[in-house]
Amino acid sequence: MTATAPVRPADGLARDAAGRLLIDVRGPRVAAAITVTVLATALLVGGGVGTALVVWQWAVFGVSALFGLRWSVYGNLFRAAKRRWDLGPPPAVEPEAGPRFAQACGFAVMTVAVVATAFGADVVAAAAVGTVLALAALLAAFDVCVGCLLYGLLVRLPGPLGLRR
Repeated sequence: MTATAPVRPADGLARDAAGRLLIDVRGPRVAAAITVTVLATALLVGGGVGTALVVWQWAVFGVSALFGLRWSVYGNLFRAAKRRWDLGPPPAVEPEAGPRFAQACGFAVMTVAVVATAFGADVVAAAAVGTVLALAALLAAFDVCVGCLLYGLLVRLPGPLGLRR
């Protein structure tokens, strides 16, 4: 979380003093709750509908990871709900980088699920989907983002192993 007041440039998005995108801390929890619903339904229903839901979630993660949380499908639903029900300003904001990295991790694991499904490895696919489901449930229920925590560790690593901001 940032202690400085967010800056709103011409694009209307909140940014920190270094120009990095800031997001409402409630957004990732809402997105995680939607993800839990989608993936739990995919596992329960199975078949063609379950596969379609897995591919849908894979695409949702891909859009967020590749293009940023500004384009996040579930983030846009959250922003629309905020406007519709006038949920007010965020209680806090955080840099986009950690949650975006978490989306990339979800995309990677869901890629395993999609490929495993394509090759008929249903147990591998279910394990991958179950892993993402469990991590999304952890975020939705307890506000613990394992991908964000991993990002925080990786940025602190020295040399070529560490992520650069």
